[in-house]
Amino acid sequence: MNRMTTCIAAPLLLFALLSGSACVSLEAPARFLVTDRTGDELKAITPEESKLWVRRFGDDDKGGLDFWKDALKADLKDNRGYVLLGEAEAKDGTGAAGHTMTLETTVNGRPVRELIAVFVRSGLCGDDIWVVEYVAPKDVFDKEVESVRASLATLR
Repeated sequence: MNRMTTCIAAPLLLFALLSGSACVSLEAPARFLVTDRTGDELKAITPEESKLWVRRFGDDDKGGLDFWKDALKADLKDNRGYVLLGEAEAKDGTGAAGHTMTLETTVNGRPVRELIAVFVRSGLCGDDIWVVEYVAPKDVFDKEVESVRASLATLR
């Protein structure tokens, strides 16, 4: 390969590698049907209408995991009226550290539970924040939550 070809091919290869790494990849638990998948998000649903939503956000300011978990917790508890039931550490499929929160609220007189996981992956020019949300009626949530927790380890 001559020098000119190398100078053109190297940046294109780098761009392809970087672009491909930003796509959402998660093995949804059994019974979840993936209904939408784009570069920055994935949506899945069950026949009972449990919802699983994965999103990626850029963070040029590099707030870090502690900042984003505290900001998310404060917003959900203080501004949206959720009750925090529990928290735990987590890792995604790349080994990135994350944090999960289990919350409850009432919608139309019925208890609804939500599992939210946040992961922060460091990058050269900024971080990527990955948020996984699982929402279901309380009785359904309790049956599915462990399979959703297990799927966090497949997030790439």
